[in-house]
Amino acid sequence: MDSNQLNREIEAGNFKLPLKTIHREAMLDLVLAWGTLDGALAMLLATVMGLPYHEAADTIGKQSGSGKLAEAIRLIKEGGPAEEAVNFLKKHKKSYERHSKSRNKIAHGHCAGYLTADENFVVFAIFERVGNENLAVDAVPVEEMKRATKWGEAFTSFIVQMLDRLDSEEA
Repeated sequence: MDSNQLNREIEAGNFKLPLKTIHREAMLDLVLAWGTLDGALAMLLATVMGLPYHEAADTIGKQSGSGKLAEAIRLIKEGGPAEEAVNFLKKHKKSYERHSKSRNKIAHGHCAGYLTADENFVVFAIFERVGNENLAVDAVPVEEMKRATKWGEAFTSFIVQMLDRLDSEEA
């Protein structure tokens, strides 16, 4: 479905609830995977800061995932010759921000239903201004949710491996 047709369907209100199982499972998988990723990023930042997790929670617990990643990159850069890790994390920060858009719509938007013309799209009302007097409405394809889930799981695995290496270096 092209963007013009998608916009016409949304503007016409051609979406409905309740969601189907495929929509609910894709959204739940995405939110759970990214919750785990957020925890892994917090653990990475705490490790780079040299703080026990319970102390770091006071400092970084409410920070965004992108913010945690940026701070970890900054601290690793300051810490010495870890150019490979810094470059890898920088590259993945861009992917993180791209994939986080789906997750943010799900976590912070109102789910209005799925498009009746193409059940692959789930419609969200987002509390963002569009134009003079409108709020944003967008549709996220289920396949995009699945891609973001896979990416989040893979990046979490990488961060956990990085944490394991850092732990073994300290021991």
